[in-house]
Amino acid sequence: MKKQLRFFLGLFIFHFLFLLLITGIQAQSQYKAFYLLKPPGSCTEPPIITCPSDFNSCPGASTDPSNTGNATAKPGGITCNQPIIKYVDIVVSQGPCNGSIHLNRVWTAYDPQDPNLNSSCSQSIKLFDDQAPIISNCPVDITVNVNSNCKANVSWTSPSVTDNCGKLFLTVSHISGDVFPMGVTKVTYTAEDLCNNKSTCSFNINVVGVCCTKPPIINCPVDFIGCPNDTILPKKTGTAIVVPGSPECGTPILTFRDSILSNGPCPGALSLIRIWTAIDPFDSILASRCMQSIILKDDISPTILNCPTNITVSPGIDCKAQVNWTLPSVSDNCKVVSFVSNFASGSSFSEGTTTITYAATDICGHVSNCSFTITVTGCCQNAPNIICPSLFKACPGTSSDPTITGQAIATKSNVICSEPLLSYTDSIIPGICLGSMTIFRTWKATDQNNSNLFATCIQKIELIDDIAPSFTSCPGNITINPDPIDCKAIGQWTPPNGIDNCSSNIVISSSHTPGSSFGVGVTTVTYTITDACGNSAQHVFTVTVPNTCCKQPPSIQCPSNYKGCPTNDCSPMVSGTATAIPAHPTCGTPIITYKDSLINLYSSCPNGKKFLRIWKARDPNDSTLATYCRQLIDLYDNIPPTWISCPPNITVNANGACEAIVNWTEPTATDNCSSMIQITSNYKPGQVFTSGSHNVVYTAKDACGNYINHSFIVTVIGSGLKIKCPSDIIVNKDPNAPGAYVNWSHPTVNVCSPCVDVIPGFIYMGTYGGSKYFCSNKALTWQEAKINCQNVGGKLCVMNTQAENSWVASKLMGQTAFIGLHDSNFEGNFEWIDNSPLNFTNWYPGQPNNANGDQDYVELLPDGTWNDQYSNCVREYICEVPCYEIKQIAGPECGSFFKCGTTKVTYVATQGNYRDTCSFNVTVKCNNNNYCESRGQSCSYMWIQCVNFCNVNNCSGNNGGYAYFPNVCGQLNWGQTYSLCLTPGFSGSSYQVYWKVWIDYNEDGDFVDADEFIAFGTGSSTLCGTFTVPSNCPCPSRNTRMRVSMAYGGYPSNPCCSFAYGEVEDYCINIAPSNVTGPIISRSSNSPVTELFSKTDLNHTIEIKDQKAGGAQIEQIGSSIDIFPNPGNQLIQINSSGFLNHQFKVFDSSGKQIYLGNQLTTNNQINVKDWPNGYYLLCIYNPSGERTIKKFVIQH
Repeated sequence: MKKQLRFFLGLFIFHFLFLLLITGIQAQSQYKAFYLLKPPGSCTEPPIITCPSDFNSCPGASTDPSNTGNATAKPGGITCNQPIIKYVDIVVSQGPCNGSIHLNRVWTAYDPQDPNLNSSCSQSIKLFDDQAPIISNCPVDITVNVNSNCKANVSWTSPSVTDNCGKLFLTVSHISGDVFPMGVTKVTYTAEDLCNNKSTCSFNINVVGVCCTKPPIINCPVDFIGCPNDTILPKKTGTAIVVPGSPECGTPILTFRDSILSNGPCPGALSLIRIWTAIDPFDSILASRCMQSIILKDDISPTILNCPTNITVSPGIDCKAQVNWTLPSVSDNCKVVSFVSNFASGSSFSEGTTTITYAATDICGHVSNCSFTITVTGCCQNAPNIICPSLFKACPGTSSDPTITGQAIATKSNVICSEPLLSYTDSIIPGICLGSMTIFRTWKATDQNNSNLFATCIQKIELIDDIAPSFTSCPGNITINPDPIDCKAIGQWTPPNGIDNCSSNIVISSSHTPGSSFGVGVTTVTYTITDACGNSAQHVFTVTVPNTCCKQPPSIQCPSNYKGCPTNDCSPMVSGTATAIPAHPTCGTPIITYKDSLINLYSSCPNGKKFLRIWKARDPNDSTLATYCRQLIDLYDNIPPTWISCPPNITVNANGACEAIVNWTEPTATDNCSSMIQITSNYKPGQVFTSGSHNVVYTAKDACGNYINHSFIVTVIGSGLKIKCPSDIIVNKDPNAPGAYVNWSHPTVNVCSPCVDVIPGFIYMGTYGGSKYFCSNKALTWQEAKINCQNVGGKLCVMNTQAENSWVASKLMGQTAFIGLHDSNFEGNFEWIDNSPLNFTNWYPGQPNNANGDQDYVELLPDGTWNDQYSNCVREYICEVPCYEIKQIAGPECGSFFKCGTTKVTYVATQGNYRDTCSFNVTVKCNNNNYCESRGQSCSYMWIQCVNFCNVNNCSGNNGGYAYFPNVCGQLNWGQTYSLCLTPGFSGSSYQVYWKVWIDYNEDGDFVDADEFIAFGTGSSTLCGTFTVPSNCPCPSRNTRMRVSMAYGGYPSNPCCSFAYGEVEDYCINIAPSNVTGPIISRSSNSPVTELFSKTDLNHTIEIKDQKAGGAQIEQIGSSIDIFPNPGNQLIQINSSGFLNHQFKVFDSSGKQIYLGNQLTTNNQINVKDWPNGYYLLCIYNPSGERTIKKFVIQH
């Protein structure tokens, strides 16, 4: 800026001096011609331009001038040069189809010497297609006869299709050679070009004739019962007999499949139901079924014949006997697998009775037994029995003869044995005194006939004296007062006498004798008595001489040393009192006193001190009889307070905010001495915390300065950067395009970290709209300035609003600077360097003028207006540095074209290491309006009253023959099963109506694909059933349609037909991937269509062929049993709370039992995938034979 000022000042001085030197009018005229007038012969007229003709073509055609035509121009005068021609395209509109556009091309011719001499013209360029394709040679209606399979192959010549712009799409409902059912089928050809222009042609195919309509007739073989492991092939168990349902039908196809009811209880035993199926060879819907019961079992035990009778024999010399017998035989109704016994014929048996057992086992484990006994008489081979006399004890010298000490008793062990002989031997151990001894006497009983058969026992005889003698009379304790002179006393008592159990020779001795002298105190006197074997006993008594003379000081006991809290009052009531007792009963009660002696004062602790307390006890009558003790008392507190409760570490999520308020419960403390506790901290609850970790410290301090700290960490996470996306957007489809153009407001960002305010070589201008603005200190060309702004992390200033432009200009301080606007790519087409839209302009009057054809770069003047400048001009420049960066990382950009369905759009915001993302969904609702038309011509008598499925419960009543309900979409999941109920409405009487239901699973705009016909039924009231959404598919999310048709007089022939009476309703359907954890039921490509039933059908009476029921008609329905789903097709669940461990059975519609369950639990499952469609009864039996019945339906 300073250089520019110096330049203008120098130019002014130059002109002033020049005017002083030039004088006269001629000089003035020459000066004016030099500065203001063009040189003679210069061009003064603009060029003459001629535009090419307007151009119209198909979408996608080239808009290059070589295709659309070039403008021509010639000089405006003879002094002018050949002009330069350029053009600019202005987009008037785009769409509605890809490549379709309307341009206004502005051609401009410039004089090469003076760009201000220019002329322009406009050329219109349109690339569009509004003509529908042409379908030629559409076939006429065709009538053909039905084939034996009730269908007909029909061929025709396909029509031809042309379009003015070439490429098109042709869709057909059927192709030549397709198979058609009986009745009228509409064939439709649809031609559509790239711009959605459509043409259609249609014709009818009528298949007429007579075909098979009745299912085959089938008769099952009789039920079969055989043995385990028998073959169950039909050649043994029987084959069903089938015949065609009518003469028009072909020979039926016969198949069967087995449903095993149970296996066991033995190998090869089973019970199954064989389901025979007869199917028409041309129409699988025409089918008949019957069931045959096959049971392989063995419930009869084997039979044992000719079992031997009991046998008695005598033993041999070895007391044993060998026994033989005739073997029994065995037979069984099926097969014997084992016939064994515990002994074989000819075995050897010992004395006594032995049981022989034979056991026969059949293939199912049934066992039969027979048994008999073999008795071998006895022989003597056991020793005699002997019993010793009990222990004998007597005094030394006593006789040891058995007549005194006792005799042993001997008996024979068996009646066949002889009486035993009795003898004994002694083993003597001498004692410690005369005549004392211990004798071990061994008694022996011997069989008289066999000396090897004997028995012994040992008797113990003790001739000893181990009992001490005893005193017959003993003196008691004696108390004698002393002589007052010598303090002694003479004791007198009667000496004791004694006796002994064995000896009369006893000795008595003592420690004192009567008349002994005793001193003050207690003296023990002991008497001892001893017998001849050294056994002795003692008697003890005391002689007490009391001290009746006081000559000793009292006894004193100090209290324990005391440590306590500082206090003014530390009396003996606090620290304890000494105790004292007289030295003798003759002494008086001692007098107790004390005196304190200070040792230390604790200056840091109020009332803290340490001192010695001296206790004194003295006799009340003699002060010289005194004793002392010392007690140390320390009043000091060196224990810090303790925390009662303390906060733990705290983590708070700021959720993108720069700081967060954190609260906690403040800690509390207690102290051993002081109730005045001072608690301080560096943070308080409710304080604001910035991002990161903060150490919170609490200090508790008592009166003596003891303190304790507690700290915890407060961590603030999730702070720094938060991006917020717009809410989800839902728009309707453009009726002329397969989607819609969608705009939204860009996300907002909250940042916490400060942006850079200092860049070397720049002056900080301020912050606006999330960006920092810097003005350079150095002047550069526009291109150099652009690169330097990029090097510092920004860009040349881009201003998207007039307000931003005014703010930046207010910071210029009277200077001029480059901004990020240019037309260097195409003259006259100014653009921002970041491709932002040019929402406004603020040119200085007369600008831009592209002087000399080289002014492509824009500078901002001090007043906020713009001026275009040369490429080699240097200026200071303004850099815009974003504080953060926002990028779209998923989904089309704002303003883009979105196809039908839901698209996720994701943005990311970054600032340094901080990063945050947000997303929202753009949903283009495309309720396909291209579905074929179907309706009831009249609904004055009947209409669709209610449709209930999933989350849809729509009771709309009479809608005039057709209605579409797009506002409440049914929410389905692939692979899941749902209930469906349809209710008709009538103006008066009820009628039999016919229902069909379709779902466009693949979202292709029709209902003719495999599995899209889902349900049918007929009745005059509400019909219900279940349907399963397929899972054998790619399974993306789908927004599609369901069609419900109700007709009178017969089923609707197809989803696109119209009928005389009834109504059609279409429903919006959303199908999403399954989000359940349970089993997903797969629906095969040839899954049967659900048949809907009325409540009246479910009340059908079934006759049960059950021996317990006796063939009675059962109409009771159990209200406490729940069967789900009902109707069922794969697994059914039986839930019961009041029938635990009850037996249950299942009967088919003919009353035949097909399933047996031994015990009913709270949750029971039955696999019914092989059971035929129809009605079934569940019967539950209590122990008394009464039953509860629940009815259910199987519908595959």
